[in-house]
Amino acid sequence: MSNQADYYNTFYRGLARIDERHNTPAKIADFLPPLPPGARIIDIGCGHGSVSQNLVTLGHEVYGMEINREAVESLRQKGIRAIEHDITQPFCLDEKFDLVLILDVLEHLFNPLALIGEAAGILKDDGCMIITVPLYFDLLDRLRILFSGSVISYDNLCYGRELYERFRSYNYDHVRFFKPADVIEMCAISGLRVEKVRYAPMSGNFFNLVTKVLVKIIANRFTVNLLPGRRRGLSLYPIAD
Repeated sequence: MSNQADYYNTFYRGLARIDERHNTPAKIADFLPPLPPGARIIDIGCGHGSVSQNLVTLGHEVYGMEINREAVESLRQKGIRAIEHDITQPFCLDEKFDLVLILDVLEHLFNPLALIGEAAGILKDDGCMIITVPLYFDLLDRLRILFSGSVISYDNLCYGRELYERFRSYNYDHVRFFKPADVIEMCAISGLRVEKVRYAPMSGNFFNLVTKVLVKIIANRFTVNLLPGRRRGLSLYPIAD
């Protein structure tokens, strides 16, 4: 078993179960394009498939690429066609997809650009890709880093304090920390055109639930740096030749 597989089948396995409870189809609701009946969709690094399972009930052909064996079995139980694969390696897929999902995955990878390139290669010419990433280093995170010396975000309290306190600099699963321009640049390099960008706070505590209402009205690329627990999402399309 590779180091990547070992990590996600041991330390991260319990966190993946909690992710399943906190992730819902609402994460991509603002980005979903009109899809043809029976659209072919792939969710890359999907964990237990809690976001994409709703697309199965809508009659679409949904694939999930995941390395966590417990999650792979969970995908099959949800009617998602599981592909057990290390997403840091070439995909070697012949299929092309109407929709590709990469949801809170890039921050876990040493080479996120390679993953976007692989994903772009399996996207249909008229297909859509949805990417979400956490935005670090807003005002509160900067103050936290200044006074605590730790890069581990308070966002991870959604796992509960017991699991949150297990994170150390040597086992923290986020290894890339993006500025908005970084994600857009990687997409452009991979031949993708940005169609839509949204900023939103994560759920998980009372303050974020309050700001979630406000952010729908005022959030943009300027104000996002002032808000805690934020997510950035993009919908992308291939650049026409």
